Amino acid sequence: MISLKSIKKSFAGTPLLSDVSFEVQEGERVSLLGPGGCGKSTILKVLLGLLKPDAGNASIRGVDMIQSRDAVRREVLKSVGMAFQQGALFDFMTVRENLLFAMENMTSLSAAAMDERIKSLLNGVKLGRTEHMYPYELSGGMQRRVGIARALATNPVVAIFDEPTSGLDPVTSTIILNMIKELGGVSADHALLIATSNVEIAIRFADRVVLVNEGRVVADGPWRDLIVTGSEWVRHFLGVRLIGLDREYAVGLDLPSKFIAQHW
Repeated sequence: MISLKSIKKSFAGTPLLSDVSFEVQEGERVSLLGPGGCGKSTILKVLLGLLKPDAGNASIRGVDMIQSRDAVRREVLKSVGMAFQQGALFDFMTVRENLLFAMENMTSLSAAAMDERIKSLLNGVKLGRTEHMYPYELSGGMQRRVGIARALATNPVVAIFDEPTSGLDPVTSTIILNMIKELGGVSADHALLIATSNVEIAIRFADRVVLVNEGRVVADGPWRDLIVTGSEWVRHFLGVRLIGLDREYAVGLDLPSKFIAQHW
């Protein structure tokens, strides 16, 4: 569904991505995790064909997103839902118009079906009364939720979310994360990818994490394994943000018993 191979990208002569390779298969839910500024958003832009890498290959559903013609890329992007940081809503459109724009340009749904889906999605993100409001009338968290609804409005085969909880309070973050999992789901022929700097969000979203640092994929696998068997840097990055949590809460996160025994 998603494939990146040996992606390299520099800006003004300064390397940002030096070797990024990973794949996401059908039916997978994956967290792309790493410290702020490590290049996660750039990876997503390369994947979507919005940014050309200096070297490497990127594809979605088998379509080369770097070398293919614009018309070919646009066609495959009709099956992709993308929620950008901060929501990235059109500020001159109402909430309803933002969702309609996506569906009118990326689906063949009837007007009645689009109207029904708008109501269903907005109710799903607990914003049923915002249909005719403009983005400036919504809080940051509400804008994020609308952005998620728009990303899922086209019933995408591949759904990608860039830092959907960044800067939000823990309660709102949990609401948004649960909504992505509930509304997006993962069926046998779909895939979900979330990019985040938040370890707790990453491990709550998916069993598998792709961990990026200094422009490289430094670990890729089940986080429960990596947190106890990964390299020193990987174990520190994953673990230091979890140490000190209430023990009962840590157990609820399904942290490995070996990890809990070491730190509680």
